[in-house]
Amino acid sequence: MRIHSKLDLLAACLWAGAAVAAVAVTDSLLIRTALGAPMVFLVSGHTVLRAIGVRTGSALQHFVYAVGASLAAGIAGGFALNAAGLLTPLGWALWFWAVTAAAAVVAAGRCDTPDLPAWPAPARVRLWQVAALMLAVLVATGAYALAVRDEAAYREFKYTAFWLLPSASGESGRITVGIRSAEARPQRFDVEITLDGQPFAVFRSIAVPPGDTWTREISVSALATRQTAEARLYRPEDNRLYRSVSTLVPRI
Repeated sequence: MRIHSKLDLLAACLWAGAAVAAVAVTDSLLIRTALGAPMVFLVSGHTVLRAIGVRTGSALQHFVYAVGASLAAGIAGGFALNAAGLLTPLGWALWFWAVTAAAAVVAAGRCDTPDLPAWPAPARVRLWQVAALMLAVLVATGAYALAVRDEAAYREFKYTAFWLLPSASGESGRITVGIRSAEARPQRFDVEITLDGQPFAVFRSIAVPPGDTWTREISVSALATRQTAEARLYRPEDNRLYRSVSTLVPRI
């Protein structure tokens, strides 16, 4: 027996209004998802079907049609909101509210609005089906727990880049030394530069926060003969060699 009622239209409008209010007054992802997901995937499409008078033969068929209509309304909303510059959570909530409210008004005003299909009688559930469902839930929950544990235990590889290069402008007698830190915490470094094995320049306690870069351009006497510059990077706390790089000094 089909259901002769239009209370579902009122419920859809109230749900759409609650979704707008949730987006407007709270940043809670859980509340927004709980109220917004049914709007995006079901409620708006349900009212559209009622408004255009689509008659379905079963509750399952009506559900499938409603999901399709909701997705179509969402696609149309994407174009409309993009044109209006309102691709925001509140913009989406207002769009689905407008679609739902307009469709509900049209459906309520129609004299030939199809009745809702009757809900099917509850199917008999056997014990083995319940056990299979519980096993599937346990497997999915266990997999999710393992994924969360692995994600929490994962540590991204941290490193410090160190380089010594001729001047980027190609100017003779100039070299550039640089440090880029991708460490988890601010670090301090010592840099020692030698020229043909002889001490040439020293920089102490260079503070480099994570993600920052430190560079210095150094003047070197340009000669006609080949010169090799070497830079060594140390950590002050243990004075152990951390990086070592070298380059040829541009000749005259």
